[in-house]
Amino acid sequence: MTVLLRMIAGQSVQLTDQIANSGEGTVWQTSLKGYLAKLYHTATPERVKKLQVMVAHPPRDPMTEHGHITFAWPHDLLQDSQGQCLGFLMPEVDSSVKLSTIYNAKLRSRKAPRFNWYYLHTAALNIALAMQSLHQEDYVVGDVKPQNILVNNQALVSVIDADSFQVRDPHTRELYRCLVGSEGFTPAELLGQDLATVDQTEIHDRFRLAVIIYLLLFGDQPFKGRWVGKGESPQPSELIKAGYWPFGKDSLIQPGPHTIALSIVHPELQDCFHRCFSKGHRQPQNRPTAADWVRALRLARKDLMTCKIETNHLYSLSYGRCYWCDRKSKLNIDIFSPKPKPKVRPAPKPRGTASPRKPTSLRRSTSNKRHSSSSLPSPSTRHRSALIRLPTPSKAVVGSFLCLSSLAGLAILLLPDLRGSIPQSLERSFDQQLTRSFEWLSTTLPGSKIPKPESIRASTSQRGHGDRVSTLAISPDSRFLVSGSQDFMIKIWNLQTGKLLRTLSGHYEPVTSVQFADRGKILVSRSASGKVLLWDFATGEPRNRLNLQEAGGQTVGKTLDSSGTILASVAWDGTILLRDLRTNEVRQIEPGSVSTSQAITVTPDAQTLISSTSDGQIKLWDIPTGQFRRSFPNVNDWDAIKTMQFTSALAVGQNGRQLASGGLGGAIHLWNMQTGQLIRALPGHGQAISALALSTNNAVLASGSSDSLIKLWRLQDAQLVQTLKGHSGEISALSVSPDGAIVVSGSEDNTIRVWQLMTGQLLQTLGKP
Repeated sequence: MTVLLRMIAGQSVQLTDQIANSGEGTVWQTSLKGYLAKLYHTATPERVKKLQVMVAHPPRDPMTEHGHITFAWPHDLLQDSQGQCLGFLMPEVDSSVKLSTIYNAKLRSRKAPRFNWYYLHTAALNIALAMQSLHQEDYVVGDVKPQNILVNNQALVSVIDADSFQVRDPHTRELYRCLVGSEGFTPAELLGQDLATVDQTEIHDRFRLAVIIYLLLFGDQPFKGRWVGKGESPQPSELIKAGYWPFGKDSLIQPGPHTIALSIVHPELQDCFHRCFSKGHRQPQNRPTAADWVRALRLARKDLMTCKIETNHLYSLSYGRCYWCDRKSKLNIDIFSPKPKPKVRPAPKPRGTASPRKPTSLRRSTSNKRHSSSSLPSPSTRHRSALIRLPTPSKAVVGSFLCLSSLAGLAILLLPDLRGSIPQSLERSFDQQLTRSFEWLSTTLPGSKIPKPESIRASTSQRGHGDRVSTLAISPDSRFLVSGSQDFMIKIWNLQTGKLLRTLSGHYEPVTSVQFADRGKILVSRSASGKVLLWDFATGEPRNRLNLQEAGGQTVGKTLDSSGTILASVAWDGTILLRDLRTNEVRQIEPGSVSTSQAITVTPDAQTLISSTSDGQIKLWDIPTGQFRRSFPNVNDWDAIKTMQFTSALAVGQNGRQLASGGLGGAIHLWNMQTGQLIRALPGHGQAISALALSTNNAVLASGSSDSLIKLWRLQDAQLVQTLKGHSGEISALSVSPDGAIVVSGSEDNTIRVWQLMTGQLLQTLGKP
């Protein structure tokens, strides 16, 4: 193996496997986990200087608090044994796909069918945030193209090929230009010029950003349509140069029969597109900035409404109705719902042989499909079907629910886009996963009513979640478990028998939190974007819907106090919202007063909010007033400071006096809430702490980690009592029953395990494949 030296860190790194080769250089896996190496065929002195500036001045990553990498930014320079710089070290972006997979309707319907219009708005917003961060540091992307933008199943984006950006040394003002551009993304004023000789500005990037956002929201280039001029339709570059686009005044390109109307997006977005492609054609400075797009997209996303007929359809309230249903009825095209598999025609039979009659079930299925697209059965009928038998699902239902499995295996499915090839064994594994997912989804009854807990009957299907179990909650009487997952589903289990009782569907995105409120009468669930549903646990009906996106954009954390009265949420920019569920009153703590929060919790008495920050601090806030109380560790508490890490998990005791915090490095700290003093530090785990839970008597702490282990700690003497093994993925959720008898764990392996708290004995596994 080739061994290179990191020029800044002074450490060696091995090149293991070559994963890409282009005209510019090669990309390698390295011995340093999470990092790749890019080696140039020819590392010119100018390239090396440019890399040195980039390493010394990285942009702010807007998604740091998510643990997500927005920029594959040069991290260190790599040199050989002779001291010759060969390339650079950069973070690896995994579990993501090219942007074209998401905005192209055909690819999306096959590979990520639940990636709906809300997700597309969110991906566009994240790209605008990334561009805004780059422009703030005087970087110009230059060569914007879909191949250089990756997106994951949370709509978080990553920009690769960063070493092609235009870079200006902030000290010497020396400029290192972007040498190339891409057709369809080059603004009119740069067409025909040698970009290697042009000093570009963020104004040029404004055009490129608008094209990318248009691609995401409309699925096609903004310079395509029906040509009404003379002769053949010009090439895209000629249309850009002339300022022609389908919604421009006096344009020779008009909307075609399949062109998606501009009027369906929020008015702020319409204005941004007109400012860029119409006004900005002659006056580029009028093009909206990245910050303008961020503002418009946040407004637009907040304005989206779910269609009552097709749950994967979303439309803007400003438009007033579901455009996608209208389009489907007129064109028989639905870009947000997967189409059923085409019928396979049987081979022709010899002449004289009668064709077999179509099975009755097929005709009945077709009838059901027509019924489901126009109306829903009455609640009583739907309820009766759920309790008596599982009806044969229609094609529309099967198609709609099959798409849920796509996001569960998105990274596996799209590995050809990431690596270029995929082993046959992996293909077989994925085929098996799809088969299991189909069986599970075909037995799910979304929207079924939930009878009173004492009369809940077990479902005929014991299928668990189809993706990572992200959250757990145990009812106050310790009888029922509620689990939420990235498969968009909420499941209710009988903890005594291990039976799956019912599945709730109301979110159209990953469920990130479930909690009981009002002594177990209310279930509160939150999804990835901040949408909150309040369910009546006795009936299974949603009682209220809240949107926690009013400030700072999408929420990254939420917690509910034990009485179910105060709902606290944290947005991307650090803004904290405190909502009183009794009065619906909202108090806001401005982001200027906090660092980027990573975890939050509320004391049982609903008086104190605890938040962690990216600088390792833990902060306490007074909930009634929203005032800051204190932070710790104290700057003079060296024993605490030297072991502090980014806090990834928090758990507060029932008495409100003891706090446990877990860090990304695996350490666990116990704090005195009243004094802010460190009580003791536990050795924790070898990898990041992903979940913490305290028993109601504050005697036992359960910790879960990325190492797939659960550890039980006796807090009286800080001794490790048990190490629980069994999960094959990261421990993503933990919950201790109110009676202190059991601890329940959820994992990335999609399963839930129930353990006896005192002995560590595994009692049962829920959702076992």
